[in-house]
This record gives sequence, structure tokens and C-alpha cells, in this order.
Amino acid sequence: MYGLSHHLAAQQLQNIGSDHRIIVFHPNYVKQHTFFSSLLDDPAAIYVRFEGKNLTQDALTGQLDTQVDAAFTSAAAVTQLVLDECDCAQPAEFAAFVTALMQRYPDARIYLSTRVPPYNLLEKSEIRQQTVFVPVDESLMLWDYAQRDLDDKKALLEVRALGTGRVLLDGRSVDNWDGLLPRSLFFYLVDKGMTTRNDIFETFWPNLSVREATNVFHVTKRKISEVLGIDLTVYWSGFYHISPDIELSYDVVRFSEFIQDSAVAPIDDSTDMLRRAISLYRDDFLSSLDMPWVIDRRRELRQSYGEALIGLAKACEQQGAVDEALGLYLRAAVTNPNREDVTLSTMKLYRELGMPGDALKVYDRLKAELQQRLGVDPANHLQELADELERMALGT
Repeated sequence: MYGLSHHLAAQQLQNIGSDHRIIVFHPNYVKQHTFFSSLLDDPAAIYVRFEGKNLTQDALTGQLDTQVDAAFTSAAAVTQLVLDECDCAQPAEFAAFVTALMQRYPDARIYLSTRVPPYNLLEKSEIRQQTVFVPVDESLMLWDYAQRDLDDKKALLEVRALGTGRVLLDGRSVDNWDGLLPRSLFFYLVDKGMTTRNDIFETFWPNLSVREATNVFHVTKRKISEVLGIDLTVYWSGFYHISPDIELSYDVVRFSEFIQDSAVAPIDDSTDMLRRAISLYRDDFLSSLDMPWVIDRRRELRQSYGEALIGLAKACEQQGAVDEALGLYLRAAVTNPNREDVTLSTMKLYRELGMPGDALKVYDRLKAELQQRLGVDPANHLQELADELERMALGT
């Protein structure tokens, strides 16, 4: 089953206007290749997967010409170019290559698959105006770097903490943190949004004197500024705040807002919000860090994720989407293995689908979990349902 981002991409691809000749599959969209087959159904399309490292314009042109010569008698017959692994090229060389392609194939549309936005290409305003990223949805942290306001002096800081932890500044990945402490403090400051010096000291240096903690804090904060090239925070009224010069796009905030807003929204809007929240939850919070504050936050967000899965499952069940509801309940059971209500809903759906054996496996997993953790058996109504399913499986 394709997710929300896939459906957004499919819809946006269909609606791209003729004034956009360069379509960049968003680097943060992991299923770029799912659209290649449909694009290549066009007999006038050509696909090139570049091979090598630090490719020059001549090398790129050579690999393209090999594919064109093998498929077409005339280069003019090409109306769609699908270029894969574009980040194998030197950025400036790739920009020159695409610029030349636009002149060589004046009627062709060019699709780019890359792990890194082609910023050298976007520096040219006439090309930027003809470029669009797909899919684009700022609420899902899929920004259109080509169409973003160039006059906006704020730096775009994208922080994905639901997973191992990824940071992008104006679309460029921030990877070299000069140690674990600057990276950990960066995520803490972003997650808090506003915090006091005492809270920071108690979290990171509870055993140091105030003077020692102050020295370490300022050194670490300065390292963060050096890594980013901008100051992450400003200080006023006793709190450290995210700098007003930064436009922060933080997946945890968006995830939490979707869940909160879904609780008071009409059913259709609520369902959409829950889907968006779930799509943002790529993995547990900062799975690469194990500090106490991270573990506590991870537990809290994992619980919210489980509730979002259950809420969406109930909505799907009400709308008759039984298969989708079942899949969501099963995912929720992984997050909340001792939730009897989730197991009950799952067992009932399996019964409705005529799959008593699968329902009993779910029951057995719950029973083992409750015995191991609490030393108790499932509730009586679950045991009664399990007995009914056993008879159903035996055909009695």
C-alpha cells in the first residue's frame, strides 16, 4: 500500500504546468523510483542511471548519448529524460550539463532523481523558475527549494528527530557535529524550543558546579553555531529561544500538532491529520541517542504514535476500510503489546474476515505478554472470544 507522500506525488505530477520543464523528485521522498515505470511508458522517454563518482559534464553527456543512441535514430525524438543518481556528478558540472540539455532538447521535460537538491542548478533564476520539486507539502517537511522565496532572509532549518536524527539547513545535510555533545545539545534545544539555563545544566551536567557547567555549555553552544554557520538560539527574559532568524521545520512539533488537532476536527479532517502524523513518524525519537531526557521523550512520543494508529484504525473501521484498519491495529499492537482493547479489535476484525487462526495468534501473543509483564491472564471477554474463535477454526 502506498503512503500519503506517494499519492501527493502522483497528484502533483499530473498537475505540473507546461512552464515547468525540470521536475526534481524530492530528496526526502524515499520512493522516487516508483514513478519511473509510468514515465518510461512513453515511447519518447529515455532513462539514464549515471554511474561513477564526481562525474564531469563530458562524462554525463557521454553516458546519456550512449542510451539515446541505443534507443533513438534521432535525438530530437526524445521528449522525456529521466535521470537517476544525479548526485554522482560534481554539482557545478551537473548544473552545466542540465543547462546544455535544456538547449539540446528544447521540447523535452527533464526528471531528476537525487539525494541532494541541485543547488548549483537553482542558482540560475531562469532555470529555477522552470523547476519544481515533487512531492511538496510543507506540513510533511517536503519543501519546494526551487520555489521558496529567495528574498526570505531566514534560514530554513529542517530537523527530523523521529528516527536517528537528521538535520538540513537550507536543504543541505548537516553531518559533522564535532562530537556527540554538540549534536545532543542541538536536539535538546530544538525539542524544548524555549528553556532555561538551569534546565540545561540539570539535564547535561548535573554533577558540575555552575561555573564549570557554564563554561562547558558556552563552548558547546559555540560549536553548534560553528557547525550550522548561524546562531541556533537567542537569550531573553531568562530563556533560550530558537533564533528569530531561523525558520524551524521540526517533525516532532508537526507530529504532535496533527494529533492534537485531530481530536477536535470533523471525522474526514481528523483522518487526514492522523495519516499525516503517522507518515511523519519514521522511527522512534532519536534512536541513535540514549540520554535520559531522550529516553523519556521517546517513550512519550511512542505512546502518542500508538494512539494515532488506534485512532486512525477506528476511523477506517467506521468507514468500512477493514483491511486498512486491521493493518493499523497490528502496528499499534507492536507499540502497545499489552493493550487488551487493541487485541480485541484485531481479533474481531479477523473474525469478520473469516480468519480465526490469525485472531488466535494475536490472542496468544497478548496472553504471553501479560503473563511475562504482569503475571495475569487476558480479561474474561477476551478469553470468551478466543474460545469462540477456536470453535470457529474447528468448524464446530
